[in-house]
Amino acid sequence: MSFAQQLKQEIYEARPTERELKIAQAYGLLLFSKNFSKQAISIQTEHEQTARLFCDYIIDLIGIKTSILYSEFEKKNGSTIFTATVEAEEDRVNILRFFGHSSDDVSLRINMQNIQSDKGLNAFITGVYLVCGNITDPKKNYHLEFVTPHMHLCKDLITLISSVLETPKLTQRRSAYIAYLKESEAIEDMMTYMGATSCSLQLMNIKIYKDVRNKVNRVTNCETANIEKTVTAAAAQLEDINYIFAARGIDFLPDDLRELAELRADNPEMSLRELGEALSTPLTRSGVNHRLKRLSNIANELRQKKPAKRS
Repeated sequence: MSFAQQLKQEIYEARPTERELKIAQAYGLLLFSKNFSKQAISIQTEHEQTARLFCDYIIDLIGIKTSILYSEFEKKNGSTIFTATVEAEEDRVNILRFFGHSSDDVSLRINMQNIQSDKGLNAFITGVYLVCGNITDPKKNYHLEFVTPHMHLCKDLITLISSVLETPKLTQRRSAYIAYLKESEAIEDMMTYMGATSCSLQLMNIKIYKDVRNKVNRVTNCETANIEKTVTAAAAQLEDINYIFAARGIDFLPDDLRELAELRADNPEMSLRELGEALSTPLTRSGVNHRLKRLSNIANELRQKKPAKRS
């Protein structure tokens, strides 16, 4: 089961039992379904329990039974789509009237008479999410959205959500209007508000894991860069030292530089700090770096004095 399916399943299992709250959730579920008008009232979803809840609410709250057509079909990708449709026009009109909508009203807006309390608002939003909400797998990205083809409904929903939670942003995708959240904290709050505390905790754990992994990667990348930098610098230092030894011999150098040159030649993997600690008279990292620069300058001076080869 995907994370998106887990979330809807947890919301479904926390569905209300009080009539007032059942009405509020049923209203959100039907109003934001595929169709909610005199011409058609229907739902289409990949979550079986949501489709069955659609039917149950119509039967339990409004008393309509015979004209509900329930079906399911499998898509080419293997997923199953569940649909429920109210076939009789008379029943569709009764449903609209039950929720205070005129059968002639084509501009859908949220009727606040169906949301009588803070708990009612909670139930309404969970109903809306069940039918038109979706969430991206938090292992990949943080994104929770509500999708509807009706602009006014989307704006009304944003206004209601903003009264209790962070205000969702609004965008348009082709012919659909989307209210969405992209901040992990806001998504956690939304899931907790909808009663999906297990999914909220799961997202928190995923976020902690991702943060730790990112920190480890940053440290590893930094350490790798430092190792590469050390290796490159050591190679250049060895080249200078070997050139000095070949051109003038080891005794050409003063005692302090000769000791460091021999130590570096024998230990190309050592860091500057380790070189400093290994000297007979320990030096700081800065002191070792200063002596290595002196060796580099000597090598460069010898290279410049080297006679050009005759053609």
